[in-house]
Amino acid sequence: MTARGAAVKALLVIQEQDGYSNIVLDELLSSVDLSATDRAFASRLLYGVTERRLTLDYLLNQTSSTPVKMMDPVIREILRVGAYQLVYMNKIPAFAAIHEAVELSRQFGRGRLSGFVNGVLRQVERQFETLLPALPTTDKGLEIRYSLPRAWIRAWRAAYGEEVLQGLLGELNEAPPSYIRVNTSLTTTAAFCRRLEEHGIAYAPVSGLPDALCVSPASALHNLPDEMALQYYFQDVASQWCCRALDAQPGERIADLCAAPGGKTMTVAQYMNNSGYVLAGDIHDHKCRGLEKRVKQYGFKAISVRQWDASVIDAPELIGAFDRVLCDVPCSGMGVIRRKPEIRYKQPEQFDALPALQLRILEQGAKMVRPGGVLQYSTCTLRPEENQAVTEAFLETHPEFLPRLLPLESCFAASGLPVSHEITLFPHIHGSDGFYVAGFVKQG
Repeated sequence: MTARGAAVKALLVIQEQDGYSNIVLDELLSSVDLSATDRAFASRLLYGVTERRLTLDYLLNQTSSTPVKMMDPVIREILRVGAYQLVYMNKIPAFAAIHEAVELSRQFGRGRLSGFVNGVLRQVERQFETLLPALPTTDKGLEIRYSLPRAWIRAWRAAYGEEVLQGLLGELNEAPPSYIRVNTSLTTTAAFCRRLEEHGIAYAPVSGLPDALCVSPASALHNLPDEMALQYYFQDVASQWCCRALDAQPGERIADLCAAPGGKTMTVAQYMNNSGYVLAGDIHDHKCRGLEKRVKQYGFKAISVRQWDASVIDAPELIGAFDRVLCDVPCSGMGVIRRKPEIRYKQPEQFDALPALQLRILEQGAKMVRPGGVLQYSTCTLRPEENQAVTEAFLETHPEFLPRLLPLESCFAASGLPVSHEITLFPHIHGSDGFYVAGFVKQG
């Protein structure tokens, strides 16, 4: 199977079975024999086509006698892959992109439609440089240009204003920076950076976040020796700021309610110098097993894993037993669509049930905090319904908790805001995923 064929096959799973791009791609690449270059090419096609689906479909509808929604599913994905190369991968010769698309139609048993594929893509090649600049500046035009449904455009404008909306749209289809965290349980940041330099890997420290590095390109890390594989882990800077905000101290007792896959759990333990006690839980048994295996591999002895339903914490020994409790709750994920682009095509109403669940988890976490202790809430979404609305409802019904100023002065400064108990991180302002953090302290 070629890289283009692998991309088409994966896109069919995402479209027809509502699969997640990262999971589908990992499963497919593990089952085919492709070179590292071809794997990277297939990945670029998969994520690129998923990101730009609305734009590509607009171009195909303008150049095809058959509407996209009426096309054979295989031909539809072949055309999307071909059109993406023509419009967004200018290093690939147009004749090669079109020829390979025609060959794919034959390989997938659609040879009778090879002429149709050839004709449509030749029209895309001729017309896209005229069609895209002519799009209006209306919400419909923005939807096509940035491949983001109008419902989200209008929701973000209403929530954050036009300036933030334009900033978000500008970052929407860009590759996010790659951040890692040095595992100080097994090495030091200075020693790790020396090894990066020895292998010619570019990196930059993150101001205000000790042991955090931005690396470029992330793929170069695969060239490091095997013994360094556990000396770092990928973690977006937003998640690292979330852990910094919790401000866990050595010797404390910490609970992480929705911990899998464990990145925040391990970073919190690092802030504690791997001393004290961190209890990490998840609702799924297989995720708990994976989390337990991971923290042991990475050398975190202060972490214990327990399976639970974070919305119903009923163990008496956990009540009031923790200095700090982290509730990084399940959410719509609209802050990470650069990494999971298929999320953007879900409608806002599909997430209407989440705030009630999120509030229940936050309330359960509140029970576990000792008097004088800290409670923290976070999501990786950009929806006020899941963010400010949840924390406001919590404060209204839990007078024993007060807002706690977050120790993230540089993040507030970047936003031009005074320090507060809550902050929204934006890709175009903080160089991070979209993220929300809120802090509370229990009186007494």
